[in-house]
Amino acid sequence: MKAINFASKLMMKVAALVTLCSLALAGIAFAPAPAYAATSADEGAPGPFADGSGLEFICREQRRVLEGQQDRLNLANDIAAKTQTWITEQKSKGKDVSALEAALSAYKSAIASAQARHDEAQSNFSAQAGFDGNCKLTDRDQAKTTLRTVGDALREAHRLIADANREFRRAVQDWRRANRPATPTATP
Repeated sequence: MKAINFASKLMMKVAALVTLCSLALAGIAFAPAPAYAATSADEGAPGPFADGSGLEFICREQRRVLEGQQDRLNLANDIAAKTQTWITEQKSKGKDVSALEAALSAYKSAIASAQARHDEAQSNFSAQAGFDGNCKLTDRDQAKTTLRTVGDALREAHRLIADANREFRRAVQDWRRANRPATPTATP
């Protein structure tokens, strides 16, 4: 008798579950789809940056990035000058510095390329096409073009600086590793 009660309760629960699932699927299948009407450009509320505040913000940020990038380029030139002094000292001690000199030459060349791209970005930014002198929007299309051009040049200059720093640092580390003084073995 208990087996029949258990089996009938189980069958009732399975039937109820199947019924609920089929009702849920039927509700999804026959639910009305939302209708999207095409709106014209002058209908509806404008987006949050329709007044150009987003472009003006990017303009101000690019000005800040240009200043910071010039500082990094100046620092890279200072590092190159100090490294040249260090290489001269190592050469006077009779060490082979040909690998360092080659790395420094490549580093200076990369910095010069990065400076050229930075100067290009600076001149495009200084033209302020689409903006007035204070990053206030005057022509949206020109402003977008200006920001893209400046942004591309800034990214390229950043990539050049980062790659040059990484390669130069690796070359100096390799040279130092190869020219470590021999550690004397301790005698008891």
